Amino acid sequence: MPEPRVIRREEVDSVQRAPGVSVASSVTKEVGATEISSGITTFQAGTSNTTHYHNAEESVIVIEGEGILMINGEENHVRQYDAAFITPGTHHRLINTGEIPFKIAWSYATVDVTRTLVD
Repeated sequence: MPEPRVIRREEVDSVQRAPGVSVASSVTKEVGATEISSGITTFQAGTSNTTHYHNAEESVIVIEGEGILMINGEENHVRQYDAAFITPGTHHRLINTGEIPFKIAWSYATVDVTRTLVD
């Protein structure tokens, strides 16, 4: 069984998922997780990700800013501390509609999450 630990911000690399969209995966297999994964995605003003879906349940919590969360084509305005539960296979996308960075914390119910692009 893995040991509990703290993952420091400076240990986490960010990956550019799209122009202005960075993903920092904090809790992963690489740090010893066996059943969950989590991190933070930051969307700069006017940016968004691509519509996609996953093979696992996802939790999203807005930690800064505001935007639109598209779920199966339905537009949902979200702001700081709003949360969403997204089931496997659900098409979704996030769009920053504000003037400041839009940050979300996400968690998946697996360490082997897949991301399938729709458009």
